Amino acid sequence: MTSRWPHLRILQTASLLAALILTACATTQTTPRQDYTYDMGRKCETPTTKLERVDPDGRYWIQARGDAGLASTEYPKFFACMRDQFKAQPFLDWAKAQKRDASQLPVAVGSTVHVASGPLGPVVTPVWQVGDEWQYAYKSPIDSGTYVWSVNRVEPVDGVPHYVIRTGSREIFYRVSDLASSVESVDGVIVLRDTPSRLNFSFPLTVGKSWEQSYRQERPVDRTTTDRNSLWTVEAEEATTVLAGTFRAMRITQRNKSTGALVYEMWVAPDVKQWIKTREILATGQRERELTSFKLK
Repeated sequence: MTSRWPHLRILQTASLLAALILTACATTQTTPRQDYTYDMGRKCETPTTKLERVDPDGRYWIQARGDAGLASTEYPKFFACMRDQFKAQPFLDWAKAQKRDASQLPVAVGSTVHVASGPLGPVVTPVWQVGDEWQYAYKSPIDSGTYVWSVNRVEPVDGVPHYVIRTGSREIFYRVSDLASSVESVDGVIVLRDTPSRLNFSFPLTVGKSWEQSYRQERPVDRTTTDRNSLWTVEAEEATTVLAGTFRAMRITQRNKSTGALVYEMWVAPDVKQWIKTREILATGQRERELTSFKLK
């Protein structure tokens, strides 16, 4: 059968680092990522160009009328409109708005609502298992999207056991004993090395605890080296709500020890065995990340 929409093109959002796998809505069987893309697409459709299909991971197809000249002009306009929509309302903001406006927003796999009745007490080093998985949404001044962290294996680095977190083609190596970060690689090529391994945590975590470290960050591909002197502090224990639910969490800050400037802020939840929210201060502005779902073995 001949369609009057014969010209078909596909565009995958550049900021989509990994598929966001969430429980489908009982009535429409769509994922939140699909709903988001459909919502943005409706704002870009015209009488001659329409959003044809959206996959669960947010990839989308459009169709335009059969006139070749019309298609050549309408496609770029539609793609540009979608880029503007994604920038104006990142997925993280859209999902939060949906959650506020409708309590029936599809619930992420592994999500929970858990607020401990009393203080957490000292938080010890979590034990990760191969197959543990955390899914996040993020936004920054230059892009936004979603990605998945999964524990792929345990592997030695300089003879010391490390968890290997995989996200797309990137692998991040965390020391098993204290989750200090040592190395990052992309497609097997080292892109970041911390010497000594960066102490993001000093377990057990208790409110008021501080630690400091001087370390060197080497980026072999970029051929750059940066010396850092950081101070971490467990500022408070807080009930923190993210897209995956509400959890008791320790809020940890990282500051430049020389200037006192805030560099990084994260909320660590023992029930998740991971951070559930971060705020990073970049030269271009802030980057925020938030847990959308998780699965633990």
